[in-house]
Amino acid sequence: MSGNIDLKELQRKAMSSFHEDGVIDIMIGLLGLIWGFSAFTDDSYMGVIWVGVVIPSYWWLKRKYTIPRIGMVRFSPRAGGNFPRILATGLVGAAVAVGIALWWGSTEASKPFFYYLITDYWGIMMGLCAAVTGAVYARVENIPRFYAYSALTLTLIGSAQYSGLPFGVHLLALGAAFLGYGGYLLHRFTSKYPVQAVDGQDV
Repeated sequence: MSGNIDLKELQRKAMSSFHEDGVIDIMIGLLGLIWGFSAFTDDSYMGVIWVGVVIPSYWWLKRKYTIPRIGMVRFSPRAGGNFPRILATGLVGAAVAVGIALWWGSTEASKPFFYYLITDYWGIMMGLCAAVTGAVYARVENIPRFYAYSALTLTLIGSAQYSGLPFGVHLLALGAAFLGYGGYLLHRFTSKYPVQAVDGQDV
């Protein structure tokens, strides 16, 4: 029996367990619902403000439900390899490149073809960006269910331009799917991993 420890496999299992609680699903679902409702109002900027509320709520739920049950393991950057960093850098770079391309295209008297490609097919472009981001997150964090979320996101957001329904309806449907399944996962997680007791007290 080999005495070597596969750090990558250990990290993969640890991250999979850490996200088994569905908290990240719930938070994304809440954001989807908030953005969906915001799309029906003139105060769409409120959807951005709510991000500042949801992110702290994520860590509050983690400390309340997850960490007391399975703890939390921290890995050094070297243990996880450079793959997540490369992917994250690539995503940010792609987003910046698209933003610069749109800005440059909008300032030109004669718009380049990619400007019309993005603006004429905004639903598909948004769906693709969100789906790719979800797939990358699924790969980096080892959360296979996010591949299914990516496909659902591509379907709902990609079809928003052609369905005839308000864009907010698509966001609400997507948020409800995340929130509903996340709630189911949290219930299953708390049932599977009861809070451990030490000397008769929960910890």
